[in-house]
Amino acid sequence: MKYFLLTTLISLAFLTSCRTLQNTQKPSAGAAHQSQEQQYKAAVVAKAQTAQCVTAKINMDVDADGKQISCGGSLKMKRDDVIQLSLTFLGFEVGRLEFTPKDVLVVDRIHKQYSRASYGEVDFLRQADLDFYTLQSLFWNEIFTPGSRDVRSQLNRFRLAASGDHTSLLLTDAPKLNYQFLTRTSSALLDRVTVDGKSTADQGQFVWKYDNFTTLSGKPFPALMEVSINGMGKKAGFTLALSRLNNDSGWPTRTTVSTKYTQIKATSLLDKLAGMAQ
Repeated sequence: MKYFLLTTLISLAFLTSCRTLQNTQKPSAGAAHQSQEQQYKAAVVAKAQTAQCVTAKINMDVDADGKQISCGGSLKMKRDDVIQLSLTFLGFEVGRLEFTPKDVLVVDRIHKQYSRASYGEVDFLRQADLDFYTLQSLFWNEIFTPGSRDVRSQLNRFRLAASGDHTSLLLTDAPKLNYQFLTRTSSALLDRVTVDGKSTADQGQFVWKYDNFTTLSGKPFPALMEVSINGMGKKAGFTLALSRLNNDSGWPTRTTVSTKYTQIKATSLLDKLAGMAQ
């Protein structure tokens, strides 16, 4: 730090006290930069919805290993409790996906079958290290740290990297995967999440993109989500276009499966979803 010249009439004691005061009032360049980074991270987190529920009508396009499926339906979410995707065709529900902190439920109403599995039993969820709280962050357009429910306490783990109109929050200290959260620098909105394997043997990549932001309860929320999964033996993904976004809470948070339905062994969530079109 550069100090003003002091006259020789000032005693050494006073000189020392002045320097101490100036060190307190003028932060170093490194400290100021660190403060700006923390402020930006906090701004990204502050974009999160404060409402407990988000609901919407959806149009969903699924690509599962070259097989394309298009359907309508609804998305219903309650924070820290459930994510429900109801898939409809010609006004009738043909399938349902339900994610809870405990497990994943897939209901095939065409064949009257269902699968209930832990997150470790669903191929792409396991390989991308996605649990309920990570999926919740993805659906709610929020950054996250794997294995933690409180990202605010983990912000020091993110490294910032600016590139053009975007700023990336990089998380590289996870054991097996690297995470990149691409944000719009001008607004701190989360544009894209990319998850890559660290080892040369793991070439899988998981990408979740956001677009068409609208306002929901005074907060920005994406009306378009695009998800792609590559490098794991097959290419898959889906697009969600949201409409009639709301914060409705008067809906059942758990799906009751009819006793007439047959439970089958879970293999892959996307494989099961593709089977609904057969």
